[in-house]
Amino acid sequence: MKRSIKNGFTLIEALLGLLISSIVCVLCVLFLQTAAYIIRFEPLHQEQMAILQLRQILACSRDIQVDAAKLTMIYRHDEIRIEQDKNRLVKRDGYEILMEGVDQIHFEEENKDIFIYWTKHGHHYKIQIY
Repeated sequence: MKRSIKNGFTLIEALLGLLISSIVCVLCVLFLQTAAYIIRFEPLHQEQMAILQLRQILACSRDIQVDAAKLTMIYRHDEIRIEQDKNRLVKRDGYEILMEGVDQIHFEEENKDIFIYWTKHGHHYKIQIY
């Protein structure tokens, strides 16, 4: 009897190898897409904290004056201003940074409600703060 000599892959082995390599390629692409999304993802935690701080400050303040560029008020017996300085929203009774990386900020008063409008990375936001 002759022994069969194996000199290469059978069709089943080749198809199995192609199947496994295609599954690995799909998983790699999904992983890279997820990694790219995570790298580009920028949560608005800083903005959320700034809005909460502004609401707390305004709730404890009196004599609130709204200008397009700033808010002026009496907070804990001191006059403070909240305004934009370069690319930051700051509280001026010193220099407390509330929000960073903003392109433009302005305030509006509508029917005793106060709104803040800001632009960051080309996106426009509007939130009621009082």
